[in-house]
Amino acid sequence: MRNYLTLIIFFACSISVFAQQKIRVHNSGNTMYAKEISAVDSIKLDNSYAKFKLTGNTDLLNIQKAVIDSITFTETTVNLDKIYIIYNGLDNATIINPYANAGVSITAVGATVTATATSGIANLEYNILGSSTNGSLTLTTDQDVNLVLNNLSLTNANGAPLTIIGGKTTNILLTTGTTNTLSDSLSSVKNGTITTDGPIVINNSGTLSIAGLKKHGINTSSSISILNGTIAITAAASDGLHSEGFVMSGGNLTISSTSDGIDAGDSAILISGGTINVTSVSADVKAIKTGNNTITINSGTFNLNVSGNASKAISAKGIITLNGGTYNINLSGAVVLTASGSGYDPSYCTGIKSDVQINVNGGNYTIQATSTATGGKGFSAGGIITITNGTFNISTAANGANYVNISGVADTYGAVAFSSNSDINISGGNFTLSNSGSDGKAISADGGINISGGTVGISNSGSTGKGLKSDGAITFNGGNTTINLSGATVLNASGTGYNPSYPTGLKATGQINFNSGTVTISGTSAATGARGFSSDSNINVSGGTINITLAGNGANYTNTTGTTDSYAAAAFTSNTGLFFTGGNVITTCSGTGGKGLKSDGTITIGSVSGSPTLNITTTGARFLVMGSDYCHPKTIVATGIVSIINGNTTLNSTDDGIHSDASIAISGGNNLVNAISTTNGVGEGIEAPIMNFSGGITNVTASNDGINATYGTVGGGTESNDNSQLNISGGILIVAGKDAIDSNGNITITGGTTIVCGPTSSPEEGLDFNGTFNMNGGLIISAGSNSNMTKNFSSTSTQRTMYLKSSSQLAATSMLHIRNASGTEMVTFKPKNAVYYFHFSSPNIAASTSYQVYFGGIYTGGNFVGNSTGWGLYTGGTYSTTGGTLKTTFTSSSSSTLNTVTF
Repeated sequence: MRNYLTLIIFFACSISVFAQQKIRVHNSGNTMYAKEISAVDSIKLDNSYAKFKLTGNTDLLNIQKAVIDSITFTETTVNLDKIYIIYNGLDNATIINPYANAGVSITAVGATVTATATSGIANLEYNILGSSTNGSLTLTTDQDVNLVLNNLSLTNANGAPLTIIGGKTTNILLTTGTTNTLSDSLSSVKNGTITTDGPIVINNSGTLSIAGLKKHGINTSSSISILNGTIAITAAASDGLHSEGFVMSGGNLTISSTSDGIDAGDSAILISGGTINVTSVSADVKAIKTGNNTITINSGTFNLNVSGNASKAISAKGIITLNGGTYNINLSGAVVLTASGSGYDPSYCTGIKSDVQINVNGGNYTIQATSTATGGKGFSAGGIITITNGTFNISTAANGANYVNISGVADTYGAVAFSSNSDINISGGNFTLSNSGSDGKAISADGGINISGGTVGISNSGSTGKGLKSDGAITFNGGNTTINLSGATVLNASGTGYNPSYPTGLKATGQINFNSGTVTISGTSAATGARGFSSDSNINVSGGTINITLAGNGANYTNTTGTTDSYAAAAFTSNTGLFFTGGNVITTCSGTGGKGLKSDGTITIGSVSGSPTLNITTTGARFLVMGSDYCHPKTIVATGIVSIINGNTTLNSTDDGIHSDASIAISGGNNLVNAISTTNGVGEGIEAPIMNFSGGITNVTASNDGINATYGTVGGGTESNDNSQLNISGGILIVAGKDAIDSNGNITITGGTTIVCGPTSSPEEGLDFNGTFNMNGGLIISAGSNSNMTKNFSSTSTQRTMYLKSSSQLAATSMLHIRNASGTEMVTFKPKNAVYYFHFSSPNIAASTSYQVYFGGIYTGGNFVGNSTGWGLYTGGTYSTTGGTLKTTFTSSSSSTLNTVTF
């Protein structure tokens, strides 16, 4: 009463004095209301309101004291240009409308406010304050409007708290430092807590909290743009934001929705800043979604938690372009199999999904798919995925499974970091990709995979896991790729047995083309039967560096035809052909039965202009498959032709070096083969039914046969001629082994230099052949035991030969020297082992000529051709008989090319 009486006395005494002054009511730095003092009869203050009694009006203007910052007086003209709607609980809302006579009509019945603006004035500002548990604003406008929310709390039990009609832009301005709360109810008849048929733009730095209990949080048939502010959709029975188009450049948006977080209809999404947090728990929903349009993200922070089955974090039927931003995506929903055709169509929980194309030019991506996210995908596209930059940390953990696809064919699915129905192209970026579930892949494409740059790190601990898998071709033109495998081989029931699926670094249905870059693949001992590079077609290596280390053992199994079979790890395996024309390749397989290079077709190393470097090692043991059939470690093995044309090839095996079921042709390169086994009778250096040496330097050391030409055992036993063929026409061939050279068929030498050393003791020999041995050119010096199975050259040889049989050993520390009577050197040879018998032929041997044979002596100067341990052929130097012994002098035949000398 005191305040009321004071104001009455004040106005009564001052009307004449202050008649020209105006009273002003301020809110948030603005003049909310102004009136000439002469037109104000009184101002009454009660617990809630300042009640203005205006001259000639029976109704009071009630303004909440809580919204009044101050009251001042002025003599200057005051132009009011802001509309105020103040909610007063269930009382009539306070309306301050300076445009009442300019086409803006606003009425309030309790807290239900209806406004119609036909003023033609653009961007009218409506300041909305106060609170009500059963209020609303329905605004029909012919122009864009600004709704300034200033600590507004409004719940509408029957509809939307804010409804804007007219198709114009609604700018929702959140007053700095204020918190504004809007909610509908379960009985609402509207589709959103904020509903409009025009664009919505949210700006300023205040806070807006929305609960959409009936359906959407914000609903419009046009676009939503967020420029600033903190917006929280605390609940949405359907979508958090439902619109036709979405733009965001700043602010913080948090959505917890039953359905989609942001549904932009069939219009585009453009995000260039701000933070978006979405939590979605329902099946088959999307955190950020557009239909038949594009998503472009240039910047921003995205924390997206999607736990519903088959749900997506970011989804578009159009192109998704990601130029930047920070993404934290968590997926935990399972695959959904929908009946379709003759089977099922799977839909997977996915981080970023486009039905067409994904382009990534930057950004930081952390995507985690838990063990419940069966078939989960990090990135998935119906078309091409192109990545030029960015940092990717993607982990998947769910196991794969079998299903029947829409064609009625048994199929499988597994978790994948990057999945495309077309091609995946990577030219930059930094990738850390891990999978722990069975049958998971890091990068998988129905088309090709092309890597030309970037750093790709893959860790796959799931059984049968793949690093890169392509139903087309895999091509490397750069980049640095590291793949770690630790999952086991899985046997899948098929036919009358099983079909094995292997953990693999690179797996392609088409070709693998490695032109440049670096690839490092490692498989632990747990990665049984692992593959480094595996292709159903050709593998072509023309450059770059490849380093493969596999430690997993091989094993036996029953194959699809019901037959006992075996599998083993292989660094390279192809169904058609391996071609190495450049690059640096290092492989090590330490598991049982492991293979270095394995082809069901051909293997070609080098070209006329291409000189690769290969260092292939197998250190594991063989294992018994059935009967007398073993799975042997081999550094090179092919069903078809093995050709070595050029390059530097180093092979170290605890079993076989090079094996071909068809033929081996060596025409160039520097080739070192060590096939050394601790198992008796194991360790073939080079083995094939047909072998042709025409160039290069090939140095073979084997624990069994150094060179073995064979089709296998035929009727008549191992000494029968199986018509296998060893042909030497050029190059340098250096061989040491039990049977250093063993042909179950024929040997023909027409050129080159062949240096051979067999064992000391029989029955193994330096040279062993079942058919003919024709010496028609070139040079050979061979040494071996005094086995009575050792044979002379064939009489059909066209070049003169010497077959020397000594009754005493030539020590490994000594040398054999043959010269003619005038002292001209024919050959000087130092053996690897102590030996007895020698085969020698050279174009320099003449008919009817006297020759001297020495054991021992001293050789100085000249050149050495042979093994690195010092045994081999010495030429171009000076031989001294000092310390030597003249073993025999003989005269060569005048007619026969054969000369047998015994001493």
